[in-house]
Amino acid sequence: MRHAVVWICAALALAIAIVYRFGLTPLTILLGLLLLFCPVVVVWLSLRLSKQCERDIRSALEREREYRKNH
Repeated sequence: MRHAVVWICAALALAIAIVYRFGLTPLTILLGLLLLFCPVVVVWLSLRLSKQCERDIRSALEREREYRKNH
């Protein structure tokens, strides 16, 4: 999913470059705002995936402890 966000941000940057060539319009302003929002989304996704990974590691460690305790 994170790769899709990066490609969308790149497409938005390209769209801004193309539209900007023809002048400043409400569309370029909107695209600029969307592009500014992209890093926030990427950071949010990275943090969410990081927390999920930490939960998975804790869960695996807990299962291993329980297994060793019972055997």
